Amino acid sequence: MSRTLVVMCLCVAMVLSGSQVRAKAPQSRCARIGQKWVDFWNAHDVTKAFDVFTEDIVYEDVPSGASASGDEEFRAFAQGFFDACPISSFELGQSACQGQQGFFEWTWTARDSSGCNFPIGTDKLFTVRGVAVIAIQGRISRNSDFWDFATVLTQLGKL
Repeated sequence: MSRTLVVMCLCVAMVLSGSQVRAKAPQSRCARIGQKWVDFWNAHDVTKAFDVFTEDIVYEDVPSGASASGDEEFRAFAQGFFDACPISSFELGQSACQGQQGFFEWTWTARDSSGCNFPIGTDKLFTVRGVAVIAIQGRISRNSDFWDFATVLTQLGKL
């Protein structure tokens, strides 16, 4: 919980420092990176992973505890997500980057099928906002996703 707060505070500080950019601004490198991220997860096509991520990607979904390092683990992670969450989409929010680091906000809407990051299987739709904190080496080389699991559980009637 405290790690999540620290990351969120850093993200807010980046936004307030004047480097904020609306996701739709075509000139924004960070918005373009975030849009590629959203497009990848929405396409459900693991073959496009390395258009967005480096082959040595370190990917962490903090609330679920899932992580992947390198191309094989990440492809397996992404394919597992696509298989488990066939009804799932992301929308890009604001983004900010400075040098080789940045973040972007996203909104995730999905149907809770069994296995969709959590074995609840209510078949209900949920929506949750989150943030991806990224390192950039041409493409995303490190990605840590933060979102509120309690929000999802509340919407699914499990909290």
